[in-house]
Amino acid sequence: MNNFQNLCIYFILSFTYSFVICQDIIEGRSQHTSALINDKLYFFGGVTQTTNSSNDVFYIDLSSTFDISTLPFKQVSIGMLVGVNLATCVSSPDNSTIFLIGGRMTSTSTAVYKFDPINLQWTIPMINGFNSSFINRNEIQAAIDSKGKTYILGGTEIKTGNTVGNGNIFYEMNLFDTTSMTWSTLTLPTDVLPRIDYTATLLPTGFIIYLGGITPSNFAKFNDILIFDTKSLSWSNKTASGITIQARYGHSAVLTKNGNIIIFGGASGTKQVSPDLAVLNTNAWIWSIPSNATVNVPPSLTFHTANLYKIYMIIAFGRKTSQVVVKPYNYSNNIYIFNTETYSWVSSFNEVSQGTPTNKGGTSTNQGDLSTDNGNSSTYKIILYVVISIGCIAFLSSLVVYYKKYYRNRTKIEKNLMSEVSDLHDKERYSNRVI
Repeated sequence: MNNFQNLCIYFILSFTYSFVICQDIIEGRSQHTSALINDKLYFFGGVTQTTNSSNDVFYIDLSSTFDISTLPFKQVSIGMLVGVNLATCVSSPDNSTIFLIGGRMTSTSTAVYKFDPINLQWTIPMINGFNSSFINRNEIQAAIDSKGKTYILGGTEIKTGNTVGNGNIFYEMNLFDTTSMTWSTLTLPTDVLPRIDYTATLLPTGFIIYLGGITPSNFAKFNDILIFDTKSLSWSNKTASGITIQARYGHSAVLTKNGNIIIFGGASGTKQVSPDLAVLNTNAWIWSIPSNATVNVPPSLTFHTANLYKIYMIIAFGRKTSQVVVKPYNYSNNIYIFNTETYSWVSSFNEVSQGTPTNKGGTSTNQGDLSTDNGNSSTYKIILYVVISIGCIAFLSSLVVYYKKYYRNRTKIEKNLMSEVSDLHDKERYSNRVI
C-alpha cells in the first residue's frame, strides 16, 4: 500500500514538473555586457545586489520561441576567471570567440579575456603591443568590423565615483586587432573630446557613430554627433535635426537593417531621461520617436544591454530609473523585446514567424513595469499549471480511494472465502468421523 502511495506522489510531481518551463533563475543586474554568437545571446558579469563585480556567464538560446514572462536562461557552469562590471565585449567575425575587454575587474593581470563558447573555456590571449595603461579601463563601448579590428574610445580608470568635470577620461582611441592579436593606441585630435558611458555603432560605410555619454566637461549632446572613419582613421561631426534628445549616459543603441540607429534608456545624473526610445535616421540625420513605441513600454533602464537579432532589439537587465534614483538600486532581471520593423514592444520572441510575434500585453502607456512581466501571459500559465495539478491530484486521489475500496472489498471477500473453505473443511472432517 505504501509503495502505491509513493508511486502516486512521484507521478503527481513528475507530471506537474513536465508542464513547468525549467530555467535558471538569474539575479537582477546592471553594468553587465553581452554578445551574440550565432543563435545564442551571452551575458557576462555586472553589478547585482550581492556583488559589485559578478563573474556570471549565462545565455538565452534564440533558435526557439519564448515568452518574456518565462525566460529560458541557461547558466554556464564555468564562470569568468575574474569578476567584472562596466566592461565591453565583441564577437569575432567568424562567430567562434568572444573577447571580454576592460571593465572594473577583480584582477589587474590583464584587460582582455578570450571565451570559447563551444568548449566553455576562458584563456588570456597574448597581444603584441598591448597598452598596459588600459588595465582597469572601464565605462567603454567597443565596435568591431568585419576584419576583426576593434575600436575603443576613451574610458576611465577610476573604480568608483563620477568622472564628470574631473578630467579622468583618456584622450585616446585604442585599436585591438583580434585576428593578428596586435594592439595600437591613437592620440585624439585636440578638437575631439573623449567620453565614457556612450554608445558606439558601426555603419556599413565604416563610420562609427558615437552617441551620448559623458565628456571631461559635460554631457555629450545628441544633435552634435561624433563620427570616426575606420578607413582613414579620421574624425568628423554631423549636426542632427528633428526632436530634442535629452543628454544621457548608460543608454544602449542598435543598428537596424534599414540603417536607423535606435537608442533606449539611459539616465541624466540620477534622473530618468526623455524620450526613453528614439530613432536616428543616418541617411537624413534626423531624430524621431516611433508612434507605435508608446504601447507596452518597459521601465526606464540604464546600464542595460541591447542586441539586435534579426528584426528584434533585445533589451536585457539594467538599473531601473525613476524621477529620483536612490540606493538601494532596483535591478531588473527581465528581457524586453522591440520589433524594429513594426516599431512596437512585444511580449514574445517568435523566431519562426520573425515579425508577427504575439503581443500579449495590455495597452497601458505607463512607464512602469511592462504588464507581461507579471501580467496576463504569466497569470494564464500559472492558472493552467494550477488547474492541471489539481486535476492530476484529484484524478490520482480518486485512484487511491478506488484502490483502497477495492482492496477492502477484496480482503473481505477473501476472508469470507477462507471462512467458507474452513467451514467446509470442518464439515468434511466431522462427516468422516466414526461414532
